[in-house]
Amino acid sequence: MTDPKPSMSDLARKLNVSKTTISFILNGKAKEKRISESLVEKVLAEAANLGYRPNQFAQSLRTGRTNIIGLMVEDISNPFYASIAKLIEEKVYRNGYKIVYCSTENDVMRGKEFLTMFSTLSVDGCIIAPTLGMEQEIRDMLEKGKSVVLFDRYFGNDGIDAVMVDNQGGMYQAVEHLASRGAKNIGLIALALNDPEKEDRIIGFKKAIADHGLPTHVFPVPFKWGHEEYLEDISRILTENQLDAVVFGTNYLGIAGLEVINQSGLRIPEDIAMVSFDDHDLFRIHRPGITVVAQPIEAIAQKVIDTLMQKLQKPVMVQKPGEVITLPTTLIVRASS
Repeated sequence: MTDPKPSMSDLARKLNVSKTTISFILNGKAKEKRISESLVEKVLAEAANLGYRPNQFAQSLRTGRTNIIGLMVEDISNPFYASIAKLIEEKVYRNGYKIVYCSTENDVMRGKEFLTMFSTLSVDGCIIAPTLGMEQEIRDMLEKGKSVVLFDRYFGNDGIDAVMVDNQGGMYQAVEHLASRGAKNIGLIALALNDPEKEDRIIGFKKAIADHGLPTHVFPVPFKWGHEEYLEDISRILTENQLDAVVFGTNYLGIAGLEVINQSGLRIPEDIAMVSFDDHDLFRIHRPGITVVAQPIEAIAQKVIDTLMQKLQKPVMVQKPGEVITLPTTLIVRASS
């Protein structure tokens, strides 16, 4: 049988101090209540000696805060989201918060269930890479006073700040680079969550292609559950179309594309040049190295945290239009193009 956890009352009895005084000290209000430093040190030392841990739920009832942040992404195993999540976790920890992760796998019902979980946990704020179809639920959270910041994706949620990268500009730069190297038939294989015509990376690609007077080859693919399904789609696209260059809209599509190209015996860049949106360790160590449109991961994480912390520290009672913060991408040219 385990010993019961020591309580605030146990501390008060042990030290012959009122429970109210103990509470003030443990909740950081000693200076405000003019409690002597010697007593504070005595209480904290005894609390540590007894192994006292404050009740998180009781604390949240008193303060109205849980010091928990909810983070929702498409797939936490994806290197882009994993890198962002790691940086966010480190930064929120420095601000006194813990983090709860979840992955939607682009499943709207799953995403809505996680939003309900965030509400049940009474998280102080949410950082969300949303899935299409969650707009109303996110608006509801905002109307209830929850601090929310979107990133990577933005579906026009009024009143919600979002941190994005210049997807159109980054894709334009990729096409411009390939065209300057003599590519005439450039294909884009990109994720399309709903309407390809509204996807920024596809819009940027088409604009660059039109400006350079080249034929348009766009191949939108839906989100897949398995890597093998992407291989099948990409293999079919490359077999049925005579492309001299290909741009992949995400790093996981780029990795699948690299696998297909290598298996088919095509040489990069002699037979087909390649660029991927999003960098990845594999693209650096592969020979030839793969040209990428790199997203500023550190800057994204920092801007997301700065925006959320500002909301948590100075909550705005009146809803106002959200600010969409757009960060630049960087074209890193390697031997594949």
